[in-house]
Amino acid sequence: MIVRQLKADRYEYLQNQLITRAQQNPFEASFNVTVKVDKKEYILKIQPDNRHKMVALQALVVDRDEQGHLHTLITDNKILSSLLELLIWQGVA
Repeated sequence: MIVRQLKADRYEYLQNQLITRAQQNPFEASFNVTVKVDKKEYILKIQPDNRHKMVALQALVVDRDEQGHLHTLITDNKILSSLLELLIWQGVA
């Protein structure tokens, strides 16, 4: 889990993007966001927190092949932090 403090205007902008563009499961406070880096696809589970904080809860790498796709949990906090920074910088696609 990675927590990132944002300025108020950036927090509001990202939160609005999450609400309008990201996938949210019923009865969950978190959002699933697809982040593409080069040819890799990641699913980042992110949750807005109070006091202008964004929390990256977990991330998965999606590997696709002829038989479907495989999700692998990312356990390296450096990668999780980098994906959160990319999302903050680029916004929700």
